Amino acid sequence: MAVADQVILGFVTVAATSITIENLPVRTRKRLPRYPLPALRMARLAVAQSSRGQGIGKRLLRFAFGLAHEMAERIGCVGVVVDAKASAVKFYEDYGFERLDVVAGTLSDCPVPIPMFLPLDSIPKERYP
Repeated sequence: MAVADQVILGFVTVAATSITIENLPVRTRKRLPRYPLPALRMARLAVAQSSRGQGIGKRLLRFAFGLAHEMAERIGCVGVVVDAKASAVKFYEDYGFERLDVVAGTLSDCPVPIPMFLPLDSIPKERYP
């Protein structure tokens, strides 16, 4: 959570999840096994309207990346999954996230939100605490 003067400027919520290779981008599939793989799900990332454009979203995302690396070291993690709002897809794409091919009944078969994925090996470990 990003807080200044007791005012919440933004927050990110995360949870452990799993993903199957059928849902991953094709180039990521070939090196992974065919059973459910551990991942970190960013359930929500939000920044207050009054605080947008100040890098808070970027810092919250970097915090989540650090958690993904910690999760990988402790219990395993192949990457970060996010259910992006259509208006946020560009933000996530700028960090390397790719849209997932949704398999009906496994992630979501409705058009909103847009599931996206970033492999852990695309996140430089040294940049995140």
